Amino acid sequence: MKEKFMELLLNNYEYQNDIFDVAREFFPGTIDDTSVIKLDYITNENCVDVDIEINSVKGTKTYKKQFDINLGEGVKSRLKLGLYDALSDYFNKSLPYGCLTGVRPTKVIYSLLDKGLKLSQIPSYFRNNYRVSNEKINLLLEIIENQKPIEKNDNLVDFYVNIPFCTTECSYCSFISAPIDKVQNYVKPYVDALISEIEFTKKMIRDKCYLVKNIYIGGGTPTAIPTEELERILQHLTFGEIREFTVEAGRPDTITKDKLDLLKKYNVTRISVNPQTFNDEVLNNIGRAHTAFDTIKSYELARTYNFDINMDLIAGLPKETIKSFANSIDKVIDLNPDNVTVHTLCLKRASAFAIENENIFKTTKTEKMLDYAKKQLALAGYKPYYLYRQKNQVDNLENVGYFKNRKICRFNIESMEETTSIIACGANAISKRFFSLENRIERAANVKDIPSYILRLNEMLERKKELFDYKEIYFNIVIIHFLFKNYLYCETLSNFKFNYNLN
Repeated sequence: MKEKFMELLLNNYEYQNDIFDVAREFFPGTIDDTSVIKLDYITNENCVDVDIEINSVKGTKTYKKQFDINLGEGVKSRLKLGLYDALSDYFNKSLPYGCLTGVRPTKVIYSLLDKGLKLSQIPSYFRNNYRVSNEKINLLLEIIENQKPIEKNDNLVDFYVNIPFCTTECSYCSFISAPIDKVQNYVKPYVDALISEIEFTKKMIRDKCYLVKNIYIGGGTPTAIPTEELERILQHLTFGEIREFTVEAGRPDTITKDKLDLLKKYNVTRISVNPQTFNDEVLNNIGRAHTAFDTIKSYELARTYNFDINMDLIAGLPKETIKSFANSIDKVIDLNPDNVTVHTLCLKRASAFAIENENIFKTTKTEKMLDYAKKQLALAGYKPYYLYRQKNQVDNLENVGYFKNRKICRFNIESMEETTSIIACGANAISKRFFSLENRIERAANVKDIPSYILRLNEMLERKKELFDYKEIYFNIVIIHFLFKNYLYCETLSNFKFNYNLN
């Protein structure tokens, strides 16, 4: 097979990653040979002049652009816009999110609103500055409406736990996880280390006067580990009264009566039962160890426990057709879960799976799948409430979470919009501290792999302690009487102790 690649030549490499992100969205679906893109720019006081030359088997074409620079859009975003316009014209191709890469679209809207832009001005702003399609603009505005109210309080946090084990490794998966049959000897040591981190974090939460709103256990597949090990973890997740407690049961082949009894015992309120597809041929092709019938059985069993349930589907999987994906959407609607999350297939382009299925990046069927999903879910009473995008998603599309009957997962909103601090435990978990007065975020990441996590736990505890250290705290305790009905105990740096009666 003849090698195909893109060469990007810049006169200044300050923004090379951002520029490359735009160029990559047009490849390889638009070329069958080498393409060379040359981009030069000069900045003046209030504008940037951009010269672009594109050379491929289609021929050579040059573009000259001049853009104003303002407080809202600086040099980087103007270079991305200029390159997008040139590539869009050259290849006669438009992308649904235009040049909007490297940031969550809803976060951009919230930032613009904070700067004084009116919601009615968002559509024209997104078209003119990012070339986002009208369809996607309408989707984003619907999500913004459904997310209300966005709560910002520096003393309220979410708690995340990562359990990076699965029954098998899906061929498309980019998450850091391990098939449990290959790492059995690591499960107990991992849980031991995880419990130590949880207990350290709980003390930190008490000392620093935080209140936990939501708990989310993800992975991996948390229910892939033995029941007794999962119970050891759950026993330590005691934070008083919380709003929602999610566990990603995920794989239908891990959902048993014993596991569901355990989750109910520890007051879990929400779980996931994720088919990904109801096409058995596709399930086998991607390495899932269950059938569509297994999914239905597990879901029906879980329904008897009165959990809120989410179901995931993935659009664009190899061997999936528009018809078979539509059948999966129809089946999910028949099952009537509280939440449905429709993902777009995301592949690292250099991975073996992506190379074997390179035509995935040349198809437009995935967009038709998402259109069908949105239309049918809306007819069934579902509304979109959060959205995020990833690099290397097929057709430059997105992942969207839907809800019905007011069953919104607040953790999903707060983690995607980054409006709440998240204290995270486990391998590859990332804690985020949100400073509302400055509207900024700082992060502390745990190491990714399981052996390093076990060996370097103390290093990560110190990193987490530094992130949430007292010297950074705005001591502006604001108590909101909603679900917290008992007493809040606080201990300040000077060891001054006091109680708030929240009744």
